[in-house]
Amino acid sequence: MPLYTFALFLELERQAYVVDYKIAIGAQLMLLSLLILSGLSIRAPRQIGAPLVSIHSPRAARIAIAASLVIVFGATTLIISAMGAYTWGSRYILIIYIIPTILNIISGDAAGQTMPRLTETLISQSNAAPPAYLGALSGFTIIIGHKTGYDTFWPFVITLLMFTLHATFCTDHTERSPQSQLLWYVTGAAQAAAIMYFEI
Repeated sequence: MPLYTFALFLELERQAYVVDYKIAIGAQLMLLSLLILSGLSIRAPRQIGAPLVSIHSPRAARIAIAASLVIVFGATTLIISAMGAYTWGSRYILIIYIIPTILNIISGDAAGQTMPRLTETLISQSNAAPPAYLGALSGFTIIIGHKTGYDTFWPFVITLLMFTLHATFCTDHTERSPQSQLLWYVTGAAQAAAIMYFEI
């Protein structure tokens, strides 16, 4: 999802004629390389599934992947800022995914391991990462349009379609209820919009 957000932002910048393609593509390739290295360094056993997707993955695997991704997102944000690669919205592309990554630690089966009273709640019925990442993308799209004046109506509609498809087709062994996805989606969108709107 962060890579998709980079691609979306690149297109919005292209429309405004303010993007340096060489720097932009270099930054995206750097992020891709770091994400691949991060994924290779943390391998969950096949039976528990990927910590960002399977609700059955334990808390330890979720903490490990969250720590790895937060480091990657934070480091890449600082490097891109030092490069001066983009305009206003670029510094938020990775920051908005840090909170959903951390929230994923207390979702799915890991919710009961963290706090037993969460075992049968909506929080334990899906992984936070997929819908919260999509929500963060929606929040990013809305605020980019608001702050810069770019036309982001159709990109926002696409984010809603992506969420709808995910919520519709995720009801297999990795999810117990699609309704819980709305909670994570709204949380992801709200935190992204707040971070960008108040420019912390």
